[in-house]
Amino acid sequence: MAIAMTTGYSAQTEGALLCIEAASDWALTCVNQLAVADSHVLIDYGAADGGTAVGLWNQVLDRLHANQPTAHLTLIGNDLPSNDNIALANNLALQIPRDPKPTVLVSARSFYEPSVAPNSVSFGFSATAMHWLSTSPGPLDSHTHVLASGDADALQRFTAQAMKDWSQILELRSRELKVGGRLLTVNLSRNKAGLYLGHNGGETRNVHDQLHQIWRGMAEEGLISQEQYKQGTVLNFYKSPEEFMAPLKDQNSAAYRNGLRLVDERTVYVKCPYRRRWDENDDTAAAFAAGLMATIRSWSRHSFASAAGDAAADTVFERLQQRIAEAPSEWSLDYVEHHQMMEKVA
Repeated sequence: MAIAMTTGYSAQTEGALLCIEAASDWALTCVNQLAVADSHVLIDYGAADGGTAVGLWNQVLDRLHANQPTAHLTLIGNDLPSNDNIALANNLALQIPRDPKPTVLVSARSFYEPSVAPNSVSFGFSATAMHWLSTSPGPLDSHTHVLASGDADALQRFTAQAMKDWSQILELRSRELKVGGRLLTVNLSRNKAGLYLGHNGGETRNVHDQLHQIWRGMAEEGLISQEQYKQGTVLNFYKSPEEFMAPLKDQNSAAYRNGLRLVDERTVYVKCPYRRRWDENDDTAAAFAAGLMATIRSWSRHSFASAAGDAAADTVFERLQQRIAEAPSEWSLDYVEHHQMMEKVA
């Protein structure tokens, strides 16, 4: 199943923007630590259309230029060939007129592949992207998301795949970083209480359960086949802080052997901005339902469309929006994010 974000991703993902803003302090810390050099390569892995990170890159480029005014800076936006790379190029180009007038490039490849030359990156960044799995550990039989499924066997399979993928990602990045280079990842996570995107401990409905109920109902109505139902699996995994740190604590891991080290880590909880506006009476129920549905659709639609086609996926989100509008006080999409700062030391 191909992974692809909805066109217009940035306009539909205000929560992702807030997650990036919450990491801006550590991004500046990273560039403050870079050694003086004639040039620096900066890369945003899994950038989608680049719109949510424009402000962060403004800050990073300004700070690095202030610290090293003669250095030439190159900013690369990376995402899949299926991404809206025209929008990504346009958002990157917003940096060109600004001092230090950086070179901007698009890398239309998966971050499960090498993206740039070895020992070339001064600062790598990724936000709300590296929870997507490189391959399916097998479909779920009774849910659309493994963490909400209660399926112990599936959880073991998905965990194993997620850890294999994360180790591979860190190995690739450890090769690309130059010695002294920094890597900051801002990943969807689950915290010590077991909370994750879409599950806030019962404060509101579990979003993944709601998507599954709709999908299961469509199978029962005969709108999709049983095989299509099983294929409608969201192929991502929200790792715990311990799982994120594991390859950097394992001296035998490829990333560790390549010199990648953990500098700091933290878990950040970001409340749903759509729900906040509803609580503050700034949105009608219809506007809240439309906005929240759109942000959920932006990252989950491809899972249903690839399983059963566009019409079936459209039905999912029509029904989702109706559910939200009927009981807005029972809905929220809170983010649990793990920030991990790393450095290549040798």
